Amino acid sequence: MAQPSSQGSFEQNGRHPTGELRLARDVLTFHVSDEEYGIGIEHIREIIKHRVVTEVPRVPGFVAGIIAVRGLVMPVLDLRQRLRMRSVGVSQKSRILIVSRPATGNESVAEEERERFGLIVDRVSEVVRIHETDIEPPTVLSGKESDFVEGIGRIRSEVDESSRREMRIGPGMITTEPQRIIILLDLVKVLSFEVIRSGRML
Repeated sequence: MAQPSSQGSFEQNGRHPTGELRLARDVLTFHVSDEEYGIGIEHIREIIKHRVVTEVPRVPGFVAGIIAVRGLVMPVLDLRQRLRMRSVGVSQKSRILIVSRPATGNESVAEEERERFGLIVDRVSEVVRIHETDIEPPTVLSGKESDFVEGIGRIRSEVDESSRREMRIGPGMITTEPQRIIILLDLVKVLSFEVIRSGRML
């Protein structure tokens, strides 16, 4: 499967690689359970169909195992379990997102050289652009998965005037503009975990 383009994408913390503040970010959206999540497109290396994952011992329950992609061996995380949701079986729409670990602090390793991980998701949606002014802090969340959330993105839905009128006079007297909610994941936190090897915690 073709790799998503990262052209025009930005680094974390609201800044372009040049150091300038960014005005918007390009995000790959996908579903886990009934929620729609997003990860910055600059961290997505590839999207592949679900495949057999080799289990390994002494890893957290959310680590499904390891796979080899284009000669690189990498751990695969079940994102449902990582977000502390009930695990379910995979479907034909399930995908594995191949992501690179974001840089932290003064790290200067190029994106292509950073450690790779696989994330199992229920299905992939699309790439969207979210303006920084439409992103709120995750304080509105109270679930356990909020530990891994960077922010809540809102995208105004496009509806025609007839649909807009129906919404305003329909049940519940909806008067606000229709919005699409996307939960933006903090990839650094999602990928931060410890593994027991040779009796030691690393």
